[in-house]
Amino acid sequence: MTTKLIVSWIFGGVLIAAAAWILGHVEQTVGVAPLGYMTAIVLAIVMILVGGFMWISVATATSKH
Repeated sequence: MTTKLIVSWIFGGVLIAAAAWILGHVEQTVGVAPLGYMTAIVLAIVMILVGGFMWISVATATSKH
């Protein structure tokens, strides 16, 4: 595996971990705007999708070697 693949794999894991942290801590309580709440959820979902895409890209690249 090249350094680029390893960095992509780790960065994908960091994105997924950060998204899980966001989703675990987001709450709609008093003082939280609905737009901010939905923005946090959408951002976390996009982060999970990008992190998963990076993992899939690394898996397909390593299977070709």
